[in-house]
Amino acid sequence: MPFRLLAIDIDGTLLNNERSLLEQNQRAIARAQAAGIRVVLASGRIAASVRQFSDQLELGPAMICSNGAHVQGCDGSELLHVNLSQPAVDVSLEYAKDSRAHCSAYTRNELYFLSESPWGDVYRQRVRAVTPQMATVEEVRFLPLLKLIFIDEPDAILEHRRMLELVLPPSLACLTESEPNYLEVLPPDANKGLGLEILSRTLGIAQSETAAIGDYFNDLEMVQWAGLGAAIGNAEESVKKAADVVMPTNDEAGVAAFIDFIIAKNALEC
Repeated sequence: MPFRLLAIDIDGTLLNNERSLLEQNQRAIARAQAAGIRVVLASGRIAASVRQFSDQLELGPAMICSNGAHVQGCDGSELLHVNLSQPAVDVSLEYAKDSRAHCSAYTRNELYFLSESPWGDVYRQRVRAVTPQMATVEEVRFLPLLKLIFIDEPDAILEHRRMLELVLPPSLACLTESEPNYLEVLPPDANKGLGLEILSRTLGIAQSETAAIGDYFNDLEMVQWAGLGAAIGNAEESVKKAADVVMPTNDEAGVAAFIDFIIAKNALEC
């Protein structure tokens, strides 16, 4: 069966290492849409941050945000929205107070910094479309939080994960790394694979008719679930091993190469 739905990760996949959208990828996405393939972005970013790229690419309102904790349909309706439980928030915020890591908290469309730090300055430059608001731990504690992110050096991130796993069992939260510097605390079972499954089911598209491409640990479930899973050339080895195909890197317009690969496979099916 031809592929009818394509999910694309943003950072490290669609964007190059300068976090810019390559013209080759933009043109390829337009080709995919012209060929009848629905394209959606699937990101760890919150909706307000994903929307800037979705609008630029004229993809419509459908998107998978916050690593699958928030999913919007093609008519803009909310297909899924799950918040962290209060116990998960409390435990994470207590760790944040004791930790030297920068910590950010997220609702559907808002980003809160719990403190100023050099990592906060780096993150501002990366997200750009969303202006962080400063808030105390107590001010964010009872907000409807989709996720929290700890930002630190890669080696320190591994240690934060080890420590948080001692106090956050899988029944309470899902821990994932979306970049070498980012450790995300998400609701249990929130992942891009589940988000893609929900979106495809709503659209009446079979799993075998879906494709996805990503680069990091938070893309693993999506790449595994899709009928055709791809890893960008700069992807983590575990993502490459899980993928059906490996494309060129994000700096080499690997997304465009994958789209042309899909279009060619669809043509063979006709």
